[in-house]
Formats: sequence, C-alpha cells, structure tokens
Amino acid sequence: MSNESFAPAYASPDPDNRISLPKHFSDRIPWMIGTSVRAWLLLLASGRYRILSDDQVQSDPRLESVRLLILEGTPAVVCEPTYTKSLVDEAIVARLIPITIALHKQSQHWRISLPGELLKSFAPPDCGDPKALSIVLSLAGFLEIWYADVLRKAALSPLG
Repeated sequence: MSNESFAPAYASPDPDNRISLPKHFSDRIPWMIGTSVRAWLLLLASGRYRILSDDQVQSDPRLESVRLLILEGTPAVVCEPTYTKSLVDEAIVARLIPITIALHKQSQHWRISLPGELLKSFAPPDCGDPKALSIVLSLAGFLEIWYADVLRKAALSPLG
C-alpha cells in the first residue's frame, strides 16, 4: 500500500466538461479496468456525488429500477396514474446520472465526462464557483466529487 495522502484533490472541468481523477485515488477502485467504463454519479446530498460502477448500481434495490429506466426507457414499476411517493423518493431519477470514465492515453489518468449543465444545475445555492470541485476517497472506499465550497464547510465544522 502507498503512503500517499488522501487529502482532497482539487479539480476543475476542462472545456469539454471532463475532470481527471488522481491516479492514487483511481488505483484504489478495482472496477476501473480497460480503457472505458460505464459508471454513475449518485447525488447523495447537496454538493456531494458518489461515483458508482454499473454493477454497484445494478445490485442496489433502490437504484436498479432507475438504471433500467435510464438505459432501456421502460419503467420498472407499473402503477395507477394517481399513485405517488414522497418528493424525495420520486427525485431518485434526477439523482442518478450516467457517466463515462475513460483512460486518457497520454497521461494514463482516468477522466470523467460530466453532462454539460450538471455542475450549474445542481450547484448548492451558496456555492461560489460551481466548477471548483474536490475529489475525495470516502471512508467506505468510494470515490466522491464534492463542490469545493461544500467540502470546505463540512471539513471546517466542529467534529461530533
């Protein structure tokens, strides 16, 4: 194992809305193999996304039906037109975003292609710069993307 720090890495999308993942972070993610990987961004909370593999999404009972809806266009749940869940439960379709992670040939770093308006559309209201991002490896071993302002506020909050 490397002694490399897991301090947040700061990132900003290039003109094509791609961000590079630090090699010492991506090396810890066993499903990033080959040259291109289907993956997903899951909006966990305001300003915080988790990067998930297709298998992780497929095996999660809450996300699998959303995945099918996005990929195949057919709803997994058939119900009456008046049936509804809570706003938070229904918003799950907006929280799961398909992405591609590809290996950049020259740098040998993985890059995530983000949907065009994603950063602006889902930036927290008090976020200064929606293109100032932080890449974090969570305690559970997931790669996450945080808006830098959100991470800074969370990190500077008292513990406990």
